[in-house]
Amino acid sequence: MSEPVLTVPRRRRRGLRRWLSARGRRLEITRSGWLFILLTLAVGFAAINTGANLLHAIFGAQMALIVGSGVLSESTLRRVHVRRTLAGSLHAQEPGPVVVELRNADPRRDVLAVSVEDDDDYDNPGRCEPVFAVRVGAGQTVRLPARLVMPTRGRHPRPRAVVATRFPFGLFVKRRELPVEDPVRVYPRRVPPSPELRPVERGGPPRTTGRRARSGETYGLRPYRAGDELRRLHWPATARLGQPVVREFEAGGEARVRLSLRPGRAGVPAFEREVERVAAEAELRLGRDEAELELY
Repeated sequence: MSEPVLTVPRRRRRGLRRWLSARGRRLEITRSGWLFILLTLAVGFAAINTGANLLHAIFGAQMALIVGSGVLSESTLRRVHVRRTLAGSLHAQEPGPVVVELRNADPRRDVLAVSVEDDDDYDNPGRCEPVFAVRVGAGQTVRLPARLVMPTRGRHPRPRAVVATRFPFGLFVKRRELPVEDPVRVYPRRVPPSPELRPVERGGPPRTTGRRARSGETYGLRPYRAGDELRRLHWPATARLGQPVVREFEAGGEARVRLSLRPGRAGVPAFEREVERVAAEAELRLGRDEAELELY
C-alpha cells in the first residue's frame, strides 16, 4: 500500500507548492517525510544544546538522507521519457484505451518506482488512469495500459500529466511536468440505435462509388493480411505471384440513406441527444455496409 500524503488546508497547500516548485518540478512531503523532518529538527536542537558528538553525527546523517533523497529522485525523473498514445477510438463518457510508454534513457542504470498521473494543478477536461512501474530496465521501454475518459464530444486537449516518484525513501513525492500533448478527437456518446430505422431510398442507375465493401463488385486486389477471410482469396493471382492475394469489393451506388440532423448549438442537451441519435444510426448502417450515407 502506498504511503499517504499528509493533508493540509487548500490555501496552505498552494503556498507550499509554490515554495517547493521550480523549473517544472514540484515537491510534496508525505506523512513519513513530515515525521522525519520533525525528528531531524529535534535531534539537531538536542545536539546544539548538549554538544554530544553522537547527536551531531545522527543529525548529519539525517540531513544527508534528505539531501540524498532529493538528488536521487531528480536523477530518476530526468531519465524517464513518457508518451501517452490512444489505442482506439474515444467516445464521450466512455473509457478509451490508452498506452502509456515509459522509456529509460539511461543505458546503464535502472529506474525504480515511477508513476504517470494527471496534473491536478490544471483544470483538465477529462481523466486518465494513473499507471505505476516498479522498474524500468536500463535502456528499456515499458508499456502500460490505461483508460481515458472525456466528458463531451469534439476536439479537446488531453489532460495535463506529470511523472512522479517516491524513490528512494518515500519521504517526498517529486513530480515533473510533461509537455503538452496533441489534442484528441472525441466521438459522440454511444447510444442504442432507434428500432425504427428510416427506409433506404433506392433509385437511379447503378454507379460506381470507389468505396470498399465486404461484398459486391470486385474493386481490386491486395496482399493477404492476418484475419482476412479465406473465401476472399484470389487463387489465380495467388498462384501467379507466389503469395496470398485477396479481393476487395466495391459498394454499390444504388442504395442511399439520408440522415437528418437538425441545426443546433454544441453543448445544448437537446442538440447533443440528436447528434447521438444520428451517430448511432450511421454506425449501424456503416457496420452493415448496406447503403451510402448522406447527412443534411
